[in-house]
Amino acid sequence: MTRVRFWLGGLAVLVVALAWARLEPSAGTESVVVYSARKEELLKPVVDGFERASGIKVTLLSGKAGELARRIETERANPRSDVFVGTTAGISELLRERGLLEPPDGRSVEQIPAEFRAPDGSWIGVTGRARVIIYNTALVPAGEAPRSFFDLTDPKWRGKVAVASIAERTTVGHLATIWKLRGESFTRAFVTRLRANGLKVLSNNTEVRKAVAGGEYPIGITNHYYYLVQLHESPQSPLGIVYPDQGPNEMGAPVQTITASITRGAPHPEAAHRFMEYLISPEGNRLLVVESFELPILNGVAPVGLDRGIKPIGQFKRAHVTQLESAELEPTIEKAFGPLLVP
Repeated sequence: MTRVRFWLGGLAVLVVALAWARLEPSAGTESVVVYSARKEELLKPVVDGFERASGIKVTLLSGKAGELARRIETERANPRSDVFVGTTAGISELLRERGLLEPPDGRSVEQIPAEFRAPDGSWIGVTGRARVIIYNTALVPAGEAPRSFFDLTDPKWRGKVAVASIAERTTVGHLATIWKLRGESFTRAFVTRLRANGLKVLSNNTEVRKAVAGGEYPIGITNHYYYLVQLHESPQSPLGIVYPDQGPNEMGAPVQTITASITRGAPHPEAAHRFMEYLISPEGNRLLVVESFELPILNGVAPVGLDRGIKPIGQFKRAHVTQLESAELEPTIEKAFGPLLVP
């Protein structure tokens, strides 16, 4: 399977990447350098918590997952990063395949369910996000809300459904799950029918949740935490949530993970392992899910939003596709649907 696309950013991107801020920690300070595809404000609370708990200084560089991956590739001979945090498993798996991740030392791995980690444990899922349907309750009564993603090709929803573009990794991962479970022909036909039914493609998931809350589109396909973000920002938003495809013969809701991994040749390996351990400790994981509204993968950490209809990972039917299986299909999905799923 060709994976070249992720690694050909062009000279301009490379120059920008190499011009990013210097990452040298203060002399004499124990430190760890984290490259993160998560928004800085979502990772900052756990970074601050780790610094308080460990006394280790974290240097955080945030950016797009692909740009960070190219930077790690460029720095192969002289690694600058210790830890990479990705938005889905796809980029992390590409790094693993290219030998850019450090094999695990037995810590930070065993407690992660196998479906949420690399076969050799070199990347692990640290939080999850469920793919859901949100709807405007002022426009769609709860009893009439669609119960399946595949209901959205029905003419009754013509011109009423919004989704984020293929530039969003979770849109790619969602289609990879369908492709894996239902096959290429089914997935291509599904996307074609959605477009023919007036599917509106927006730039990102933030636009989707705002458009649904504002009544511009009655239905949105997005991740569960955008529903909570909208309610956090505007508690009176007329939003409902559906965990789709929950019937006995249905595929379940896709779940994708934020991943974390250690760069091969990390300049601060001990600090990197300690940071990884903190991410999946009860304290660190709580900070991750409280700030991001994502789902804890591990037992013992409660998700945010139970009173607003959010369900823990073990309490809804999820699609039986591992993060690895989804990751392997992501380049195929981008090639197949890139022209169809742009704003």
